[in-house]
Amino acid sequence: MSQNGLAPRWASAPGETITAVMSEKQLDFERTSARLNLTSRGMEDLLHGRTAITPQLAASLSAAIGASQQFWLARENQYREDLVRVAADRWTQEFPLRQMAELGWIESTSDWHAQIDQCLDFFGVDSPDEWKERYEDKFQSAHYRRSPTFSINGAATTAWFRACEKRADEIGNVERYNANRFEESLSEIRRLTRQKDPKIFAPRLSEICAGAGVAVVVVRAPSGCPASGAARIYRDNPLIQLTARHLTDDHFWFSFFHEAAHVLQHNLDEVFLDLEDDDTGSPTEIAADLFANSTLIPNPIPPLPKKLTTRDAVRIAVENQVSPGIIVGHLQHLGAVSQNSLNRLKRRYRWNDSNLEMK
Repeated sequence: MSQNGLAPRWASAPGETITAVMSEKQLDFERTSARLNLTSRGMEDLLHGRTAITPQLAASLSAAIGASQQFWLARENQYREDLVRVAADRWTQEFPLRQMAELGWIESTSDWHAQIDQCLDFFGVDSPDEWKERYEDKFQSAHYRRSPTFSINGAATTAWFRACEKRADEIGNVERYNANRFEESLSEIRRLTRQKDPKIFAPRLSEICAGAGVAVVVVRAPSGCPASGAARIYRDNPLIQLTARHLTDDHFWFSFFHEAAHVLQHNLDEVFLDLEDDDTGSPTEIAADLFANSTLIPNPIPPLPKKLTTRDAVRIAVENQVSPGIIVGHLQHLGAVSQNSLNRLKRRYRWNDSNLEMK
């Protein structure tokens, strides 16, 4: 959709030229309408761009007010092209362009024509309409809990979807999906939670899941996308997308096992998009939460002392082969300990551009 850099950022209907010529030649509105064989309403529609100039109407315009038939047809074609360009410009402005450039998803540019091309290339589409069909409609039909705390921006979320697809394309061999193999791999992944460094556990997590036919990516979410994760089908395989939104190990791993539940238990022909800090009682989300809890902590937690110590939390973690932070987060969620208790046991991460690292 590249255009000449001098192309305006608006669309001027042919009616503006018609009105100017009529004024210059002092042509009467009603008489001109009659010569064009148009009603007053039809003439108004023509002047406001609601009626397209056909070859027959272009010939009538040429006879009624001057200029050639070809001129009016060219004026009409330019207007329709301008409408498409202006609509595409408005479309690009919905995206967090600066942050997408900072994350390396698109190139930074102040040229609005180049921004249109950057967004189209990023999504791999030829037009905003194709983007809507491929991404926005999928987002609109996604299963997600609408949070009273966080608003979600559809354009930013579809940008995250696409960035996750691009990252998934970088994964080596993803086998054909095997549900039994994926479920069996969750025990090994539970033990992987004890690894502290994302630079080590993230590639290993992706490798294990790819062997069972599930693509797993960890991609930073832009502003406007308060997601913790999503599960959907991409290139005929399940895709788990994680954002590491809260930057702690308990949230990260709970999100993974929650999405794993969607993969194993639900029909991924539809997208499951999970937002944190929301509890609407959705049966599918409750089921995924229960699965995540029981898979991460397979052994019943014994009666707790009145004051849980670091040693107690570490002992429970060792018994369940998970990180201590997961135990602390679980007990905080249950209300068994306060939100401020034992947080030093949680491993904390940070984003370095698009790379997740230990803090």
